[in-house]
Amino acid sequence: MIFYLWDEQGLYLGEQVADENGALPLRSTPTKPMKLTGTQVARWTGSGWEKLAAVPIPEPVQLPDWPELIAARRFQVETGGVTVEGVQVNTERDSQSLLTGAAFAASLDPEYRIKWKAATGFVDLTGEQILGIASQVRAFVQACFNREAELLGAVADGSITAEMLEGGWPA
Repeated sequence: MIFYLWDEQGLYLGEQVADENGALPLRSTPTKPMKLTGTQVARWTGSGWEKLAAVPIPEPVQLPDWPELIAARRFQVETGGVTVEGVQVNTERDSQSLLTGAAFAASLDPEYRIKWKAATGFVDLTGEQILGIASQVRAFVQACFNREAELLGAVADGSITAEMLEGGWPA
């Protein structure tokens, strides 16, 4: 035999087949509730089922994917460029790599000199200047990752805000 179940407030929960001993589940009746449509609910009154008006179902709250948003913002800042010693340096990943290579060459040869293409045009750089710029660009990039780590900490402790995503990045 099928029994129809309700909760503490009398709201219909579903159906259940009686066990082999014929034991009745608590809060059940053999009376089937009326057909419901949409978001309507049925409530057991003690003598029969009562149809209640449609209950609005709230839209689920979509939380931001903070780690993805933070990583995207870090990448934007990291690769957006930085001014070092008056030279506007491109910090896209390819430029970081080229600068690392130039710094390595400058570390091997103190007399190393290059023409570096900055955002404002070519500049002549000595080996010492190359090492200084590479060091500062590296510190800038690391500061971007440090900020990302701080923001992920705020995600973990639940204190993250949209305003935090925009502020605190190195310049």
